[in-house]
Amino acid sequence: MHYIYNRNLRPTIRSVTVPCSLSVKTTRASAVALCLLMSGLTAIPFSASHAESSAKIPIDEDTAKVPMELIAIGARYGTNEATDKAGAMDRVDVFWSWRSPYALEFKPGWDVSARINASVGAIRGQGETGGVGTLVPTLAIGDTNNQFSFEAGVGLALFTKWEYGDVEDFGGPLQFILDVGVNFRAYKRLGLGYRFQHWSDAGIHGSDNRGVDMHMFEFSYRY
Repeated sequence: MHYIYNRNLRPTIRSVTVPCSLSVKTTRASAVALCLLMSGLTAIPFSASHAESSAKIPIDEDTAKVPMELIAIGARYGTNEATDKAGAMDRVDVFWSWRSPYALEFKPGWDVSARINASVGAIRGQGETGGVGTLVPTLAIGDTNNQFSFEAGVGLALFTKWEYGDVEDFGGPLQFILDVGVNFRAYKRLGLGYRFQHWSDAGIHGSDNRGVDMHMFEFSYRY
């Protein structure tokens, strides 16, 4: 059992200005939540490399300088119609997945690694449409060649609209996400996956925190 990292990755230093001054009318809670989400997204180095060219060596003091590795980008479609026909909603988004340089190899060719998944998209229900962004840290079990992985994590979602007709009311813009998913390489660099997401406000917007269970199907390009 040993720790590994990808020495081919190089650190990148980026100067990012977070747009914490909003020009549209919104609530103070929505503004704060948006700033937090954008801060998390822009802090991630956008660096991609191919798994087959990586060299794995024991971890050392230089590991802290290695950025996150972009391992997949793709698109998803989700719905909660199977569990909530009265408040059925559809969601589409694009997503990015980064892998941490830290990993615990528990058997040859298989490891446990930390990842960060982010997405931006739209959600539609009761004839109304709103925007949604997510940021979810996960732990993934999979092979070291990025052929297959099982992930689970907890993160945040930010909604531009949280009331849909008289049926759905999330309570506010900031929601918490429980995320579980599986994905695999189907053909060359093309991947398929399924993801279950439950989101709710955990009571921060009031006592009614019923939440939504979303079943999502994804198509990805894997590095």
